[in-house]
Amino acid sequence: MKMMINEKNKPINKDLFLETSIPRKLLFGHSLVKEEIKKYLRGVRSWSSFYVLMEYKRSVVKTLIDLYFVTLEEDTPSDALNYFAEGFRQRETKIILSAIAEFLKEPDIANDKEKFLIKLETWIHSALVYFDTLIYEYVDNMTQCPLAKASINASFQNFLEEINCKTECTVERLWKSSKGHLKKLVKEAKEHNDKNEGFTKPLPLIESAISNPNTPKTKTKCMQAGDFVIALEMPRHLRMLTFDKAFERICGILGKEVLVLPSLVALKKMRVSVT
Repeated sequence: MKMMINEKNKPINKDLFLETSIPRKLLFGHSLVKEEIKKYLRGVRSWSSFYVLMEYKRSVVKTLIDLYFVTLEEDTPSDALNYFAEGFRQRETKIILSAIAEFLKEPDIANDKEKFLIKLETWIHSALVYFDTLIYEYVDNMTQCPLAKASINASFQNFLEEINCKTECTVERLWKSSKGHLKKLVKEAKEHNDKNEGFTKPLPLIESAISNPNTPKTKTKCMQAGDFVIALEMPRHLRMLTFDKAFERICGILGKEVLVLPSLVALKKMRVSVT
């Protein structure tokens, strides 16, 4: 869905809903990406959900804490990064590489374990504060996911325990109350032979929730269906800001406004064409 433009070719002010990719890229993204996001944040209020907060904590904060503990065990930050790169998932590795790009702006930090750990601690605290200051308000918490409450106040280890899913939420209520929307999503995908993999890949799981709302209620399945949870929780009066193209289809079918920002590659090409 295209956003409205005023006579000065600037986006018309409308409150935004930030899904997980936005705060993550604002914190660790390329300067061009950060610049692009900030164009849309100026002069508007940014909303989000506790489910997005949970995803942010699990993907960003947990990953940094995991690296912190790996570094404690290794002789050098370099060894820790090599171990981390081989033993963790691609998304986690990309987040760490982005963080390290920020760290390396300071000389010799890659070879100074003590300095590296201090910097990591600072980033962990800053990452939590950053999300809180970015968000104006949260939408209704339909899933009641307790992972969003994970805190480092007691200790980093306590955070890792609290961010571990024990399926104590009420996400099945969201699936049950959204049965009509789920049917529409599945119907649209089948009728149009949709090629958007981010949208179509979780659809069998979404379809199973129509007959049994408890089916997606596992740690792995909830992660797979996360984009649908986020889109369903977002109220219609907000416009989603995202880099994830799956939301273009999900929100479009649900009749909700979404703006998918260009990738770094696309932004670079745009800059070249302008110059």
